[in-house]
Amino acid sequence: MKHKPITLGEKLTAIKPKKPSFGSGGWLRKTLHIVINFSLLIAIFILPLWWFLVRPDIDQNFILIILVVLITQWLFFVRRVNHHNALKQTKRTKSTFANIHFLLANDHQDFIANLRLDAKTVILDGSNIYHFGHDNGLDAQPLGMIANQLRTEGYRIVCFFDANIFFTLSKHGAFPSDVQHSLKMLEDIFGLQPNEIYVVPAGEQADKYVLSSLKHLPISFAVSNDRFRDYSKQYPTVMKDNQWRKGVVISKNEIKLLQHRFKTPVRLN
Repeated sequence: MKHKPITLGEKLTAIKPKKPSFGSGGWLRKTLHIVINFSLLIAIFILPLWWFLVRPDIDQNFILIILVVLITQWLFFVRRVNHHNALKQTKRTKSTFANIHFLLANDHQDFIANLRLDAKTVILDGSNIYHFGHDNGLDAQPLGMIANQLRTEGYRIVCFFDANIFFTLSKHGAFPSDVQHSLKMLEDIFGLQPNEIYVVPAGEQADKYVLSSLKHLPISFAVSNDRFRDYSKQYPTVMKDNQWRKGVVISKNEIKLLQHRFKTPVRLN
């Protein structure tokens, strides 16, 4: 009976990459390498013995020259084979890494793989919600309050930030520019836990991380004011209805989510 995935890590690694197949050319090349290597070694060891026992009349310098040539050829051959094998190993390693889903490969906090598929999860578009808060003069407050409220409602929180979040926070005066960046800063500023924070690699957008998480987590929705229109063709199943994304609004001194009613009103201080 096939094991049914329980966690996101199991689901994303359920499809194993195909093992490399070796055609006749690969086996022929390997056999040829063995034959050449063996032949050169035999010649290097047999030549001095042959000269000493059978033809001691041959000039010693001539034998030495041939021996040096054979040893040089053998060393060159071994170096070339080792270089070829190293390149193959590098390609194999890169291929293996490429087969690791980006959600797992870039999870430096090592918690994404353990997300249970049967748990209701909220995917927070951290940078987007922070900018919404900043534009309304509230900075980190909306994101922190939304995360805390949904957490108390039993949702598992996953908050994706763009890599420039530290630069943005520093620019907005959250901490001095010369202070070393750390995950603890995001914990303190937004009231998040270490296993709720995912900062995507530099040069990438958090959008595809948000949408891919929604695609693979059956009981989940996103909180963001971004409509992700650029990804509609890439993630059509995610955006098939109006329940996958909850926008953030401020109304009558309350933070509200569109398409979701908080069990307890989230009132601004």
